[in-house]
Amino acid sequence: MTLDYFGPNNTAPALLDVLMTADKFEVASCMRYCSRLLRNLPMTSESALLYLELPSSVLMADAVQPLTDTVKQFLALIHLDRFQEEVIKLPLTGIEAILSSDDLQMNAEKFLVQDLGHCIRFSFMSCRKLRKVLTCNDFEHEFASKLVVEALFYKAEVPHRQQTQAAEESALMSHRFVDRAYKYRLVKVVEFELPRQQCIVYLDLKRDECDNLFPSGRVYSRAFHLGGQ
Repeated sequence: MTLDYFGPNNTAPALLDVLMTADKFEVASCMRYCSRLLRNLPMTSESALLYLELPSSVLMADAVQPLTDTVKQFLALIHLDRFQEEVIKLPLTGIEAILSSDDLQMNAEKFLVQDLGHCIRFSFMSCRKLRKVLTCNDFEHEFASKLVVEALFYKAEVPHRQQTQAAEESALMSHRFVDRAYKYRLVKVVEFELPRQQCIVYLDLKRDECDNLFPSGRVYSRAFHLGGQ
């Protein structure tokens, strides 16, 4: 692929397609070039969150690191003045980008945990992310263990029991077991070692969500891992 492919009317989706193709064929120079073009395009919250998922979606994450660094700065700046109302609506990667900003103003770190802890719906985090909650230093270990155990017990329930539990909690004005309208949909991955290493990935969609895919809709899933990749 030559640089003549790129023209003045390139859009973010087109550049992302080229970037993902370049990653597939391990063309790091093309990935860096696409990354630079994307950084120079106008950015929105939606596009920023999409770019933020790139390191977990590509093999050559270093090639897009400058782009993700720019995205983190962008998200921190646009959400600093609307912290409580806007930040809790973001996916975890967006929240992480904002909370890691040195410009975020607060009384003390402990108040941040108190403010956001009740807003995070741990039951809808992946097991990989829950494992990180247990080992991170942002929560007291006892508090983190309680949240993770509750989330894992909920995940282990059959669907009709999950619905009952969510309804009971909602009656008590708690929404921790209520699924949000996530842009990046949670998937369930079942891994097999035999007869060969493989996995089955389940993505639940409602009928109306399937209808909305046509003629040109799309659904984004959260990243999943197999064999450490």
